[in-house]
Amino acid sequence: MRLLFAAAVVAALVVGCAGPPSPGAAGSSGASARLGNLGSTFDATPDYPGYPWTRDGHQVKPEEMGTSAGPAHCGWQSATFLGIGWPVGTLSASAAQLRQYIRDPRGSVRADLRDRLGLGVVLPTDARTTGYRYGRIEVFLSPTDQDQAIYLVGPSAVERWPRADPMALCS
Repeated sequence: MRLLFAAAVVAALVVGCAGPPSPGAAGSSGASARLGNLGSTFDATPDYPGYPWTRDGHQVKPEEMGTSAGPAHCGWQSATFLGIGWPVGTLSASAAQLRQYIRDPRGSVRADLRDRLGLGVVLPTDARTTGYRYGRIEVFLSPTDQDQAIYLVGPSAVERWPRADPMALCS
């Protein structure tokens, strides 16, 4: 029962109550992720539960780390929501154990998220991998700004996704 509750909490917090995944959506950008193309991968992210992330070679649950499209009924489907258990590696059971970062180049969720998004940035020298991977895409945190942003790194690009604090929730 507790796991079911945790899954429900994370689904609501990460994607603001998005529906089930659309058929074939999770595999639609699989080739892009293998190539590490961040734009192709995250411009059309599948609905919750989103992409299957791994850590130490093992797939993790969305309550630990997940990326999925924002809910369509709020008009946020063009944004990608990243939820990560906090501290890193935590299987979140509540909002207190989760951080939310949002890639929103169109500003559909909030203008400040669009304005703080960095596409094609340089990875800070103090950034360290979290161990999370999707194909050739890796997630990094910088101790100097981990409360403000998270970094997604592909072979040819780095993006800085702003933290949504307070979390963006869809009603």
